[in-house]
Amino acid sequence: MFDPRDPRERLWWHYDSRRPLSLAQITAMGCVDAQTVALIWLLMEHGASLTVAGPTDPQPGVGKTTTLNALLQFVPDDSALAYMSGMYEDFAFTQLPGIEPEHTYALCNEVSDHLPIYMWGRVARRYLNLTADGYHIATSVHADTIDDVLYMYQHDLRLTVDDVRRLGLVVNIGLAGHVYPLRRRWLTTHFLQAHPDPRQPDSVVPLPLSLWNEFDDTFEHADQPILDDLAAWACMTPDAFDKALKLRIDCMEELAQGSGVDMRQMYNAIRQLRRREKKTGP
Repeated sequence: MFDPRDPRERLWWHYDSRRPLSLAQITAMGCVDAQTVALIWLLMEHGASLTVAGPTDPQPGVGKTTTLNALLQFVPDDSALAYMSGMYEDFAFTQLPGIEPEHTYALCNEVSDHLPIYMWGRVARRYLNLTADGYHIATSVHADTIDDVLYMYQHDLRLTVDDVRRLGLVVNIGLAGHVYPLRRRWLTTHFLQAHPDPRQPDSVVPLPLSLWNEFDDTFEHADQPILDDLAAWACMTPDAFDKALKLRIDCMEELAQGSGVDMRQMYNAIRQLRRREKKTGP
C-alpha cells in the first residue's frame, strides 16, 4: 500500500514531480502573476478546496502535479495532509481517533479513469463528498475549461449542486503558443460560489478570479464585488480582506524577483508572513 513518507513511492504514485518548483519560480516564469497567486494563497489559508485542471489532450509537461504541489504550501500550518490511495482508498483515515476534518486536507493525485492509482466513479464521488463532513480536498483533473470541470463533476461523477459548491478553487492550466518551447499559463482561476445565486438557484456559479489574456500575455483580475463576496466567505471584513491580499501580493512580487526563490525559501517566507500577521494583525 502507498506510503507517502517514501519519496520513491510519492513519485510512482504521481504525488511528486521530478522537478519541483515553488510558486515564486512559477510566477517568475510568467505562468501566472503575483496577484492571482496571492488571492489563492489567502483563500487556501481559510480552507478553500482546490482542483488543478489540465488539458484533456495528453500533453506531457503541462505541470498539473508541479502546480498542485506548489499550491499546497499555502495550506494552513495546523492542517494535516491525508494522501489518497487511488481506487484502493478505503477512507479509514476518517475513523482515526482525534481526526479533525476542519484541519485536514485530503489529497488525491488525480480524479480520472486512466489508472488505478487515480480515483473515479464511486470512490471519486466519496472522496469529493468529504467536504460535506468538513474536510478540504486538493486534486487534479483533465479538463480544458471551467465548464468541462463542472460537467465532469456534475454529470460524469453525479455530484449534486451543493456538493460542487463546496469544492472552492478551480485553476485551469495549459500550454500556449505554436512555436517550441510552448508557454505554460494559468488560463483561468475560478472560485465556486458557496451559496446559491437567487437568479440561478439550481446552478453552480464560478466566480472569475483571474483570466489570462493571450493577446498581450497579461492577467485580468476579479473586480471589487467578487472580492467582497470572497471576504464574506472567509468571514472577514472587506477592508481586512483587501489588506491581507495586498500584503501577500507584495510578498509574492518580492519572492518572484529574478528566477524566484525555491520551495524551501518560499515556505520560510510564508511562515514569516503568518507570524508577523499573528503579532500585528493583517
